[in-house]
Amino acid sequence: MDVFTEEQYLISRAKSGLLKDPYEAKAWIITAKTLYPNDFGIQFEAYKLEKSENNYEEAAKCFSYIVVTFQNQSVDLWNELSVEISNLTAALRRVPESGMSGEQDFYFKMFQHISSEVQHKILLLTANHSESNLDHCRMILLLLKRFPQAISTHIPRLLETLVQGVPTNPQYRTMLINETLPLVLARPVELSSDLVHRILNICLEHYVGQLLKEDDDKDKTECWRKIFDIVETLGGLLKWEPFLPYNRTWSKEIYWQKLIKIVSSAPPKPSENKQILFLGSILFIFALQEYIDNITHKIQDTDVSYILVEGFRDDVGAPKRRLSDGMPGEAVKIAVNPPCNVETPNCLITAAHCWQLLHSNEILQMDFGQLLMNLPITEWVNHFLLDLAVYLGRNDDIHANLQALKDTLDKQVRLLSLSVSQENINVAAFNHICTILSELPTISGTEYLRNLCGSGPGRHLVLLPLTRKAITQYCTKALVTVLKKKVLHDSSCSSAVLGNLLVLLQLDWPLETAFAETIFDVIRTRRNFTYHQFSSYIINIDMIEEFTYMWNPQGEEIRLELTVPQAPKPHRIGTRGSDKGVKEDFKHIIRQQIARSGEDIDTLVAQFIVQERLQLIQCIFES
Repeated sequence: MDVFTEEQYLISRAKSGLLKDPYEAKAWIITAKTLYPNDFGIQFEAYKLEKSENNYEEAAKCFSYIVVTFQNQSVDLWNELSVEISNLTAALRRVPESGMSGEQDFYFKMFQHISSEVQHKILLLTANHSESNLDHCRMILLLLKRFPQAISTHIPRLLETLVQGVPTNPQYRTMLINETLPLVLARPVELSSDLVHRILNICLEHYVGQLLKEDDDKDKTECWRKIFDIVETLGGLLKWEPFLPYNRTWSKEIYWQKLIKIVSSAPPKPSENKQILFLGSILFIFALQEYIDNITHKIQDTDVSYILVEGFRDDVGAPKRRLSDGMPGEAVKIAVNPPCNVETPNCLITAAHCWQLLHSNEILQMDFGQLLMNLPITEWVNHFLLDLAVYLGRNDDIHANLQALKDTLDKQVRLLSLSVSQENINVAAFNHICTILSELPTISGTEYLRNLCGSGPGRHLVLLPLTRKAITQYCTKALVTVLKKKVLHDSSCSSAVLGNLLVLLQLDWPLETAFAETIFDVIRTRRNFTYHQFSSYIINIDMIEEFTYMWNPQGEEIRLELTVPQAPKPHRIGTRGSDKGVKEDFKHIIRQQIARSGEDIDTLVAQFIVQERLQLIQCIFES
């Protein structure tokens, strides 16, 4: 037979009374509490009685008394209470508006009747009795959200625990980024520099990862706003000179100039320049992300990439001014073509500046390299390094980077660009052109580019869209540049050189009108021109009109042989028209070419380069 203690007897009578008459049960509990105020079982039973009747206020008093009185009791007693505390804290973590069960609603309302001091004690006790670091962090966060005045006391240790847990459990990162940092941003507290540096690394890794997942510009904007806010607040804890707020409309040049100002006033020892490391890295990624986004656009409902290539010069034949390795000493102009954003060159240039700054000494380079290793932007960086080599004119680096790429249209165009940069359009480069024109994309593009050529000092680069029109134009311009030099440097160049150049000049008309006039002046001077491909490839109305004028000159006869002779003897169409048949032949050719003037010129020129390949090689590369 079981023997009850007096305390147990009173509890049993209260329980039996609860089944018959709640008032009787309460009377027994009041008696028990009076006789044995320090008995956990009696006090806990009193609490459960009030809970069963949804008496929030009385239950709160009982619960508060238990927590204050028995907080240092045995583990067994705490375990019995811990279930209630666990249910209570679970209810507190829910948002009331999201809906609660009946029991959760009771806990939530009961907690409102507990004094602030005891609320704080409950949450802190729960945190200290947590079974894992993750649960401990959750409870501390709950405490800090309800008692912001305790942030300075608990936040440093909480941050340290979260930062240490990030490598092993992604929940720590989520808790750090989404719940803890907003508290720090709202109430900055003193933190160690090492902890701040580690938090910045984690934040950067997190938000850059988010950027890669987001397609919406609004979401990307929000990521960058958070990065800049975090840097501003945490940097302020370390007495960093303020940087600039996030502003999407500002040029990256504004941010670079501010960074240079900070660099000029920073401590001389690189190991002390963590501000330079983080600001330089953030600005690098900021500029690079926008650059990568800007070099892909929809054209005619198709995604089209832009690649950085060497442009051409208006002053053909003039010596090209090259840049030595390192940051450019003279301006490098980068032309953009719609719909590519006009800010795109500044994004690349700013990223290049930051890259060189972060490689300006061994410590910065090592820290920056380590930071990049933890960011999922390898593809961005590889693309950037190739464009950086183009920007700086480092042809050896360009060649090395291209060798690692798969054999694609992008690679072939870049190899051609390298030949243009080296002013070395040889047979190998010509073969690249033929390969490119045989693999043109289906997307035609809306118009021809007007900025492939630049003038003035410095180099001229172009962000070239990989469309059929733009690529054909670029390939054609490379050959035009070589043939122009032949005409300018060799007064006795063949009619084939002149004729082939006229065919190619049609693509960039009317920008090439001036040089076409030079060719026609040479023909007038020689009084003789033989070009049997005329009827196949010359369809430009202005050129056809010029040949018509030459056929009816005011002065001496100009002999034009524009088709393959049909008779055994050479049959020239002369300007004097010695017989009626010759005149009719010429008129027929002219009418035929005029009728073809509406043909797609980029297709015609591409066919000319590929189909007349051997003739062009002989014309261009043989003396």
